[in-house]
Amino acid sequence: MTNLSAADLFFFTLTSYGLCFILMYGEILDPIRKELVKIKFFHKLLSCALCTGFWCGLFLSKLNWRAALYSAAACYILNLITDILSSKAHPDFRDHL
Repeated sequence: MTNLSAADLFFFTLTSYGLCFILMYGEILDPIRKELVKIKFFHKLLSCALCTGFWCGLFLSKLNWRAALYSAAACYILNLITDILSSKAHPDFRDHL
């Protein structure tokens, strides 16, 4: 993550969070996720934006651990913001996830 422009960092942040959100909540992955969460490791992983964000960042950055740490923090913060905003606008938003 050296010498990145602001646009690159912004794109990486949105890409990491998008992938994290899809893995954690995406309806298209429901059948796979329902089977995976039966395994304790995946249940913990897919219920934590910090954890899922780390692995998304590691994957997207081609194993750059600094990028993975950044991604974990960014995904966690963006997930908190999403939860707060969605609970205000749509109190039942997470009920269907």
